[in-house]
Amino acid sequence: MKQRGIIRMVKKSREFKKVIIFIVEGNSDKKALEKIFQKIYRNKDIVFKFTDGDITSDENMTGAKAVEKIYNKVEEYMKDKKLLRQHIWQIVHIFDTDGTFIPDTAVVKGGTAQLVYTPTQICCKNVQKILERNERKSKLMDYLLRLKDIKNIPYVGFFMSSNLDHALYDEQNLSQELKGEYADAFYTVFSGREELFIDFLEDEVSNGVPDSFPSSWRYIKDGLHSLERHTNLHIYFKLNPYRL
Repeated sequence: MKQRGIIRMVKKSREFKKVIIFIVEGNSDKKALEKIFQKIYRNKDIVFKFTDGDITSDENMTGAKAVEKIYNKVEEYMKDKKLLRQHIWQIVHIFDTDGTFIPDTAVVKGGTAQLVYTPTQICCKNVQKILERNERKSKLMDYLLRLKDIKNIPYVGFFMSSNLDHALYDEQNLSQELKGEYADAFYTVFSGREELFIDFLEDEVSNGVPDSFPSSWRYIKDGLHSLERHTNLHIYFKLNPYRL
């Protein structure tokens, strides 16, 4: 009898714990942020899933395919934890802007095949290819941002500019080899004092981004802002109060 009561209590507590799934591009992004969010939102199940690259830059990606790719990541977790769709409270997508919204004149020819980002331009070997990427990526991001939900699960998108490495580490062209090291070091800085991460976003990274969610997206689409060091992720904490 006592055992049944304990089982009921466990089931009830699980029912009330909200599951929030964050979608990021790579494992290093997950390493940098997941534990920080888990410590800040102790009363929720915070899970980071990564898409193994930027789905919004994929030449073969459509709006419908992007939605399916995102939902597949959510579904993987649901199956693993034996959850139903109603157990997932929210999907939060963190985009890298990658200079997507800059004027065409800020994309210039460079001497190497590798893209080089600066706060004022993108240097590349094939200018036309990057212009096409920017157009494709911006349209797909706009499509996703218009969504209120994915298969009846609330969905919302935030940005890191010009990418997560730039926003968090102030490194705009970080090599793949160093991404993991920087992610580990970043988490170590905030370990045990995770609330300072929010101050860090507001004081060092938001850099003039409005506190209004719609206004923040209008800001990042203007001029060269999508190449500069910005984020609107600090707004997430304003919209979703926490208690440490």
